[in-house]
Amino acid sequence: MDTHRIKRRRRHRPNASFSTVFLPDELIAEVLSFLNIKTIVQLKCLSKSWNALISDPTFIEKHLKKSSQKPHLTLYWNQRIKGFNLVPFPVHRLLKNPSITVYSDNFHHLKSKNNCMVVGSCNGFLCTHFHYLTRTPTAVHLKEWLRFLNLATRTRSKKLGVLCHSTPSGADMSIMLSYFKSTFGYDASTRTYKVVTIRRQKNKASWKNVVKVFSLGNNCSRNIESFIVISSIRLDIQYRCHLCALSDGVHLSGTVNWLAMYKLITHVEQFMIVELDLWTEKYKRFLLPSGFNEVPFLEPVLRVLMDCLCFSYDSNKTGFVFWHMKEYGVE
Repeated sequence: MDTHRIKRRRRHRPNASFSTVFLPDELIAEVLSFLNIKTIVQLKCLSKSWNALISDPTFIEKHLKKSSQKPHLTLYWNQRIKGFNLVPFPVHRLLKNPSITVYSDNFHHLKSKNNCMVVGSCNGFLCTHFHYLTRTPTAVHLKEWLRFLNLATRTRSKKLGVLCHSTPSGADMSIMLSYFKSTFGYDASTRTYKVVTIRRQKNKASWKNVVKVFSLGNNCSRNIESFIVISSIRLDIQYRCHLCALSDGVHLSGTVNWLAMYKLITHVEQFMIVELDLWTEKYKRFLLPSGFNEVPFLEPVLRVLMDCLCFSYDSNKTGFVFWHMKEYGVE
């Protein structure tokens, strides 16, 4: 019986040898690009070759293009003493159910006593701005910094781009905080994320615009050439007070764009779009559509819609008009 068992076992032993199938990296990258970011991060631990493939900038750009077809929104709210909440959720859930409930966990909750503002998002990264005020008998000190979050991989950067400002104790530092705009964008030519901040600073008896660019990666901030707008950039607050000059910037294809003007708001010709190329760091100006023939009562809005600039404004206080720039730079 033992001999029979031995023979039976031998009969089931495989005689054929298995051959290894090699897949080209291009095919593996194409398959992986369809996966969500959480799965891809886990696959980086599979082997050194997969880690190198997934970390390659070319693969990252390929995955970003696929991910852009599944957009997410990020809900942000302030709980004052408790901190801030940043919760992402897919747009398709909102389309299926206009009334949904979102929940915050420990990662999405930022426990910070410092004032926080969301600058913007780009390619899955969220840029936040923090500032903290301290007072001494002789001066007021402002400390500000940036932090970047990847809500998909649940990672945060350390404090970056730290800047400190001081002013005599009699001055109101809150004015300095009100007179600045920041925009977050990406320069594909150098594969660099940048934050462009425009701040109003008083120079003796006059005010001037200071434009500063922070580059993520080398953690470097530097001033670049500015452009002329009128005395205030608080467009969102003082539109009807005729002191506005610059809206919140929007990022599009390696550029940052603002809705701006040069003088007091009396004619529509004074509105224009100012573009900053993140690679050359040079400015361009575009006039608004020729059909824009009235000064709107409410603040005009410049946004990005379907990878094109979109300009909208109220019409006779009864509706809104939308202009879609199908060909970039064409009025």
